Amino acid sequence: MSSPSRSILIRDPGSTVLTIIIVGLLFRFLLSATVGLGVDESYAVAVARQFSLSYFDHPPLHFWIVGEIARLAQSERVAVLRLPFALCFAGTTWLTYRLTARLFGEAAGAIAALLLNVSAVFSLSTGSWVLPDGPLMLFTMSAASVLVSVLFPETSNGRWHPVLLWLAAGLFAGLAMLTKYHGVFVLAGTFLFLLTSPAHRRHLATPGPYLGAVVALACLAPVIVWNREHGWASFVFQGGRAAGRGGVHVDAMLANIGGQMAWVLPWIFVPLAASLWRSARSGPRDAARWFLFCLAIGPIAVFTLVALRGDVGLPHWQAPGWLFVFPALGAAAADRMMRDDQRTRRWLRWSVGGYVALVTLLASHAATGWMARLAPSAFSQGDPTVDLLDWREVRPALDVRGLLPAHGFVAAPSWIQAGKAAVGVGPDWPVLCLCADPHHFRYTQDERDWIGRDAVLLVKHKTGDDVVAKFSPYFESVAFADSVPLHRHGQVAMVVDVYRATGFRKLYPTDQPR
Repeated sequence: MSSPSRSILIRDPGSTVLTIIIVGLLFRFLLSATVGLGVDESYAVAVARQFSLSYFDHPPLHFWIVGEIARLAQSERVAVLRLPFALCFAGTTWLTYRLTARLFGEAAGAIAALLLNVSAVFSLSTGSWVLPDGPLMLFTMSAASVLVSVLFPETSNGRWHPVLLWLAAGLFAGLAMLTKYHGVFVLAGTFLFLLTSPAHRRHLATPGPYLGAVVALACLAPVIVWNREHGWASFVFQGGRAAGRGGVHVDAMLANIGGQMAWVLPWIFVPLAASLWRSARSGPRDAARWFLFCLAIGPIAVFTLVALRGDVGLPHWQAPGWLFVFPALGAAAADRMMRDDQRTRRWLRWSVGGYVALVTLLASHAATGWMARLAPSAFSQGDPTVDLLDWREVRPALDVRGLLPAHGFVAAPSWIQAGKAAVGVGPDWPVLCLCADPHHFRYTQDERDWIGRDAVLLVKHKTGDDVVAKFSPYFESVAFADSVPLHRHGQVAMVVDVYRATGFRKLYPTDQPR
């Protein structure tokens, strides 16, 4: 039987976590070199070219980050754009390790950091994609780490005055809210803990929590100003996503839970859920676990229960809550490893091996399309990884064929295709989204300024679409010009149809406020 001391997670946890971070960064850079931008990433890159106090879909911080890195680097290469988000996750990994180590021990911290890095929703999308989730996780974990110092002073050196710690926690919570509205759950979870933990309720009689909340809410000033000037568009949009179809739809909620399980990965999700349940059962008696439970339960419960309204939602919406369950899971796993539990060791090895194998399969398919060639019937309804294909072959084709109109613009029929088109043609061409739901493209250009101009319409080829009939009411003339094949590993993966559109004469109708 092996000794627990033989496990590097227990023997040298700090060095192990640094190795996890370095290997993770290299792994994500490799993925950036082989896999293009997703639809949300392309959209973010496109609309971030123009600075705004806030944006239609989310608060502004991740848009500011990608816009600034592109300007500083004078490049929109995928690896460049994803770099700051990969660094955010490196910071989140280290903070997860340190917070867990302070509450439950060094080995628990190392295991929590390892598991975080082999969970798909965290290591892949949060870990490097141009999405708000990377900065959100960094700042929520930063806020929690500061809160541990003030709420559990025995874990810190006590150098900082409690009021300063509350202010710092408020600043980090505010930066989280400036990234994604999920950040509000840091405030809600903190006050839930203070209200329900008798040993910590005394903090409610001090100015610290309230000053921290004021600082956090002050960070939302750019969001409030932008929304006030644009009919509260972002709040209306996000609120509408929770409306659903009405009634009670248990099937939608079960599908939502299944999506969470798939994205976290089932062999990690089940132990995570068990850890969440144990923390709930222990209640305020176990203050450390209860603190993490209070931070976790908000996004998990809200976005799971919202699915009862009939809209399944997206499986990563609960991820900011699951982030705070990893420390408790790390503590449980470390305790078992110290007792030389072989099942826990095998589970950790399987978690790492399963994640690496899964990502290798999916990334290699996204880069080459080999699965579709091997089993075409499995992709008869389409290949979702084609969404990761950049439209960078479009601009050279348009230049060679002289299809870009002088003093004109590029147009696309949806915000998703507009994002892809904008990245494909580059930052020197204005892009209009001619659709009823243009998202932030509504605010990057004033369509009225382009009345009378010519355009080139870029449309993802779809059999049966009558693009000419759809857009003829908005132009003097619309005619098919050419098709541009987009290649993946030397084979055509999709086709972009190009249409000449002359004399833009009528604005496309939309309910979005200007």
